[in-house]
Amino acid sequence: MFVSPRLSPAEEAVRQAYAAHREGDLDRARAAALRATGHNPDHLEAWYVLGNIATSANRFDDAVAAFSEGVNRAPEGSPTRGQFMTLRARARIAEGFAADAVADIRAAIDSIAEAPGLVAAATVLSEAGLEAEARPLLERAAGLAPNDAAAWFGLAGARQFFGDLKGAEAAFETSIQCGLRTGNPVPMAWMSLARLRRWTAEDNHIARLEATQCRHSLDAACVAYSLFKEYDDTGNTAAAWDALQHGSMIGGSIDPWSVDEDKALLDGWQAYLPPSRFGTADDRPRPGPRRIFIIGLPRSGTTLVERILVAHSEVQALGELKTFGAAVKILGQTATPRLLDPDTIAAASRLDPLALAEWYTEQTAYLHDGSAFTIDKLPSNHEYAGLIRLAFPDAIIVHVRREPMDSLFGAYKLLFSQAHRWSYSQEHLAQHYDQYRRLMTYWRTCLDASGQPLVEISLEDLIREPEAQIRRLLDLCGMPFEDACLRPHEARGAVATASSAQVRAPINAEGVGAWRRYATELEPLRAQLEAMGYVGADV
Repeated sequence: MFVSPRLSPAEEAVRQAYAAHREGDLDRARAAALRATGHNPDHLEAWYVLGNIATSANRFDDAVAAFSEGVNRAPEGSPTRGQFMTLRARARIAEGFAADAVADIRAAIDSIAEAPGLVAAATVLSEAGLEAEARPLLERAAGLAPNDAAAWFGLAGARQFFGDLKGAEAAFETSIQCGLRTGNPVPMAWMSLARLRRWTAEDNHIARLEATQCRHSLDAACVAYSLFKEYDDTGNTAAAWDALQHGSMIGGSIDPWSVDEDKALLDGWQAYLPPSRFGTADDRPRPGPRRIFIIGLPRSGTTLVERILVAHSEVQALGELKTFGAAVKILGQTATPRLLDPDTIAAASRLDPLALAEWYTEQTAYLHDGSAFTIDKLPSNHEYAGLIRLAFPDAIIVHVRREPMDSLFGAYKLLFSQAHRWSYSQEHLAQHYDQYRRLMTYWRTCLDASGQPLVEISLEDLIREPEAQIRRLLDLCGMPFEDACLRPHEARGAVATASSAQVRAPINAEGVGAWRRYATELEPLRAQLEAMGYVGADV
């Protein structure tokens, strides 16, 4: 009779850790994994499962510690060591240490030989703003594993960011087909393909989308938002709206939002960072280039303004960096689950602003090409505008405004990844907009007191009189006019946002008033904004 070999104590503990992890019991899984490392500190799989459990719990510092044990114990130059370094890099970038994550990936590249590892490494590089380094890894991954949907999806995104829209379309399509064949789809591929260009009654994917079998809520949400986009493109607004309602219902249930969160942030900033903090000059020198932060609501035109500025010979775009928020959280040493909350604001108010500037500069230095100005275009940095001014007294903070109905509808019709949790209902859209306006009014007061006010630009004014507004923008930024800034669609570099296809075209008014196609359906939002005083009855 066959007798299965008895597991060692470490192996048995690893088995228990996997089982508890699958059941979602992270505390029990972590305890089992720790037992395994105690029984045998050289058991690499024990450190692997411990790190993955910590990642699932968003305990990224614990994940970094576990994967570091794997790195230190795996043979030098081995694929296993490369895997641990990639996993550590993923945890480090999630935690906010982008420079360290990049160093890990660069050190691990030569030992990564399989497609999943290449995709993981490329994902870290892309999130760190190094799309040019990520793209060849994705090309290799797709060549090594031509049926890997994730590899083709990553490659499609890389092609799109660099303006190869035809190549991106082909790769998104390949990703979808691979997912259907293998049963391992990438749900975002549907939505990314739908966003890539305008579809017609003769050229669309509506029938295929309607026939798609969804296994999970995220799959269903991606398909619903894709259907909205393609129905909208083809003029079937009734079907488009139905799809959008289905998608937004799912999206809003994933991580529900309450306006109380925004109110608590505004109260916190007003309590801990009063205007009096901004009246005293901080003349200590800051390291690095002069900083430009472009802020605003999502879909307000921040990407267009970035492209205008990056067309200038003295300016480099670093992308949508999460670095400033990470600096606040890490240096503030708060253990609360949200990146920004009242406890974190209180801790941030006690920090030395120079320490924030130095940490930010250290973690972004790998991106800098020597340009005199760099752009950080994370729209949600508007939440930190006052703290940014204290950290970088000479920073240029550009606030991009758009008519609220267009801006909010632009957010409503997109499925965001773990961001903008207020964007899935008309009531929440209006509530968030109100708090955003109140916060920006407060920051305006603070920045005026600092002697370096916000640079305000209206998207509608920019579209209506581009040359005059671009000259004004450059003047306010302290830059000489350059003719190339009038042609932002020709600007160099990748565009890693939902606007990456649109900004490849010359400045145009195509998106102005787009919400009016759904004026009847959006009346609750318009009426609520009117009651708040943000739009008129004739809008």
